[in-house]
Amino acid sequence: MKNIIKIILIALCIQSCNSQKEKTMNVMEDQYALLNKKVSSCYKKPDNELFKQKILEIFNTDISIKKEKEIKLSIDKYPETVLKEYNFIVPFNLHPMIPDNEGLQKMDEKAIEKMYDYITKNICNYNNMIFYNDIHATNWIKKNSLSLIHLAQEYGYTKNKDWLQFAFSKSKLYDPNELESFLFGFRCDSIYKTDGGDECKGQWQLRRDMLDKMIEYDAELSQLHIVANMVSNGKPESYEEDTEELYAYLMAHCYKAGQTGLIEYLYDTNPKMKEVFRKQNYYNIEGLEEYTNEFYIPQNKRFGLSSIDSDPYEDYGEINDPDGYTNLRDGKGTNHPVIKKIVEGEVFAIKRKEKEWCLVVSEDGISGWIHSSRVKIIEGFSYEMNYHKN
Repeated sequence: MKNIIKIILIALCIQSCNSQKEKTMNVMEDQYALLNKKVSSCYKKPDNELFKQKILEIFNTDISIKKEKEIKLSIDKYPETVLKEYNFIVPFNLHPMIPDNEGLQKMDEKAIEKMYDYITKNICNYNNMIFYNDIHATNWIKKNSLSLIHLAQEYGYTKNKDWLQFAFSKSKLYDPNELESFLFGFRCDSIYKTDGGDECKGQWQLRRDMLDKMIEYDAELSQLHIVANMVSNGKPESYEEDTEELYAYLMAHCYKAGQTGLIEYLYDTNPKMKEVFRKQNYYNIEGLEEYTNEFYIPQNKRFGLSSIDSDPYEDYGEINDPDGYTNLRDGKGTNHPVIKKIVEGEVFAIKRKEKEWCLVVSEDGISGWIHSSRVKIIEGFSYEMNYHKN
């Protein structure tokens, strides 16, 4: 008898859950229908072919094979969502703002109007930018939304130079995790159900076109060696490519970006990579073979000194900056270009001090100027002791 009661209760629960789910879907359909009327006043819908083509190009999703009216373009909690019936996309950042009927009942008329005006403006500008590359819409998105950065980070879209350069300039690429978010995308092989919702099985893959664009547009790549190190020390099964070759590829591109010091870091921490480079014909990167065989200086001879040289530097220091990094510039003054970032924990040699500025040499052999307020002298530091170990 108890089992029969349990079965009935479970059946009722399932029925109730399904009913609630259908109710929620109906509410969202009502909300989307309302948004469609408002959006139509500021966004001319593209034809089905252009709509499908752009979504495939930017989001790598073919909506022509999808039967759903509402298509989520990623597995994030708040993904870009295609409304196939209305030919527009709801950006990721708007989903938390779209209320259900219960939420609407708690709002007064002015608040509802103000909210829908903001949502409508976002949707119109976002879609005008996506489908027509409208300059006014793009500028509005730059000023009011994170969408441009999100499109590059989440979907790896590289075909719009203006979008990419803006995304790079507004991102903290000196943070290895943020740099990694641009360089790697997650390829979902399959979806499976869990108690918490849908989960995705797949692997990370390097966005080689993104790395090429970052080099072409002079994006901040000073932490690329740390990203490569994160990859090489990670789980091999987590990445689509062989991690050793992937690591080598990343480091080769450091050289391509003009950052030879990062190759020194690679060879110091993982000497077997020299052999990987050799076997891969140095990835056909001009000058890399010559640099490896003729110019690479081992770690025990860093800062340009041999083991029998006397120490010519005044002092050794590290940065003193709450941001965790300091700019190394090619001249005395903030108007001079930044050569690279010196991050917390790096040791540098101090050649000389001139008023408020110090001429320093980083561990990877790059010379530049740092403001003296950002320099902390390491008392008792010995070059002989720390850099001439066999």
